[in-house]
Amino acid sequence: MNGTIRSVACALACIACAAAAAAQTPQETERQRRDARQQLRATQMAAEKKVQDARGRIAGRRGGQVEASEPFSRTVRLVNGGTFDLWNVAGDVTITGGGRETRIDAVKRVREVNDRRAQALLAGIRIEIAERGGNVEVRTVHPRTTTAGGAAVDYTITLPSNANVILRSTSGNLHVQNISGDELTANTLSGNVIISDLTTRMLELHTVLGNMQLHDVATQRALLQSMAGNLEYAGRLMRTGRYQLQTHRGDIRVIPSGDAGFDLEAMTHSGDLHSEFVLKLPPQPRPGPRRPVQRVLRGTFGDAAAALTATSFGGNIIIVKP
Repeated sequence: MNGTIRSVACALACIACAAAAAAQTPQETERQRRDARQQLRATQMAAEKKVQDARGRIAGRRGGQVEASEPFSRTVRLVNGGTFDLWNVAGDVTITGGGRETRIDAVKRVREVNDRRAQALLAGIRIEIAERGGNVEVRTVHPRTTTAGGAAVDYTITLPSNANVILRSTSGNLHVQNISGDELTANTLSGNVIISDLTTRMLELHTVLGNMQLHDVATQRALLQSMAGNLEYAGRLMRTGRYQLQTHRGDIRVIPSGDAGFDLEAMTHSGDLHSEFVLKLPPQPRPGPRRPVQRVLRGTFGDAAAALTATSFGGNIIIVKP
């Protein structure tokens, strides 16, 4: 009996719902459809936003770490012929001459396990600038909590053409172009050194793990040293100029230009020696019972006004015509 009563009640409820639906006007039905479409659109937009937020969080992470960055910009006064001295820990440095003013643009970058630690590390990195007697000194200061590889500062600097440049870096590439000062010195542990369109009296470059590429260079004195990198020097040799290129495991490629001839001394332990210039070789001693371990190429070209020395332990040395 109770089951019969429940069945009748359900039937009456269904009839009531059907009657209510039949009683709705066409306007009410259309309004409900419009409301349903709007609600569906709002739901779709909310879902799309969640997807975009998730993609943004994923894009901000590399290897399970959060990346954060902060720009820096400053204009300073560097007198004509003054010295710009930069000491950076990690990050690339690009210096371009020919500007009317000295402008320092930088981007501080950090990686940490979460946003809070990333922002704290970012705030701890300082760029200190000192202007003394028309010269400019820039120092990058990292907090002691900086983890290896977790923080870097990339510099983009514009200088007047007539400026001396001193660069020091632990890791990062160094790029200098369109400078005509009296001195250029650059040191980095693990980074490439790229120099172009340079005129200077003295050039001294050192790197441990990086390569060096120099093009359109004119200098009276040049010292290029790398432990494991390749060296390439393309530039004008000056009369009474002195040019030394040294690497332990890399190759050396020299492309001399200009009117001055050169006196060449090239030495390698296990590499090959070659010169596209026809050299005047000194008299060769008679071979004795003990042959030298190193392979040596000595000779002069033209008036031998410049001295060119190239040394590599395990690399090749080649002198190429421009």
